Amino acid sequence: MPTSDLGLRQLGPHIPAAEVDSTGRMGDGLSGEARRFAGDARIQHSGQGAAGPRSAIAVMEKPDAHSSDSQPSGPSLKTWKTDVLLPGSWRGATCTLLSRDHHHIIVDTGMPHEAHRLLQALEKRGLHPSDIRMVINTHFHVDHVLNNCLFPQSEIYGTQQSHDWCCEAYSDLLDEQNWVKLGLKYYPESADYERTSELMHALRRFALRWWDRKRLGDPSRFRWVETHALPDDLEFLVTNGHVPGHVSVIVHNSDSPIVIAGDAVLTREHDENVFTMIPHNRKQFQEDRARILAMMGRILPGHDGEFSNHGGVAPTSS
Repeated sequence: MPTSDLGLRQLGPHIPAAEVDSTGRMGDGLSGEARRFAGDARIQHSGQGAAGPRSAIAVMEKPDAHSSDSQPSGPSLKTWKTDVLLPGSWRGATCTLLSRDHHHIIVDTGMPHEAHRLLQALEKRGLHPSDIRMVINTHFHVDHVLNNCLFPQSEIYGTQQSHDWCCEAYSDLLDEQNWVKLGLKYYPESADYERTSELMHALRRFALRWWDRKRLGDPSRFRWVETHALPDDLEFLVTNGHVPGHVSVIVHNSDSPIVIAGDAVLTREHDENVFTMIPHNRKQFQEDRARILAMMGRILPGHDGEFSNHGGVAPTSS
């Protein structure tokens, strides 16, 4: 369903400023306070190739060589250490810490009742909320974002499309009189699922209990993925099937990447056990899942323990 039909601002394509290439990936780079690592993104068009028609790829221009902030060109000398702070479960989302030198990033922050566990996990690693430079939200469902407010000094990265879509959806679910009709417009394939009504009622109860827009963080700290790029060796992968604007994060370390999938991959094999709503687009969700599971390396699902994929047959899930 087009975002215009939902009363949301149209974003087309989903990543208009740092355009995705034909694989749905965004180039890495940096903006904001950590701009010392890289310069501004520019758009370079590639010619016709195996991937198909011409596509726009975000390429980073490094700072001027005479600048005191410039870094050596070529591959990064250090890699991002990837550490699971809170493992995913049937109800709770995976929260992940990325660290390189003194730069620390959290991908997805969980729910309010998990706040003490998240802070304890950081403390065990000698870190405090003030040490976190950046928060990345794969999307804005409540189980992924409601501890953003624990990190008031962090820039918060996510897509405006997912932010607007989720905020509008939760707002409509709180409408006492019209929530059923309003809620269904966010899930145009609802008629294809037997449990839609049950899940919608559960989703509304969840929203009534937990949704608090203030816990997303200070809006002035938001950095939309549509116009801001990530630090070196980190890359966004657009995975729109779960919700519009969903992104996964690829960490490029050595030969094998680490994929922080978010809810593009709920679990390795048993998605039916996860408390979540049906996909916004089932076909796209299945394609997103298959694409990630075909990648070699560590995979961190949104609601399951991490696993390593060494090129075998990818697990299937509906």
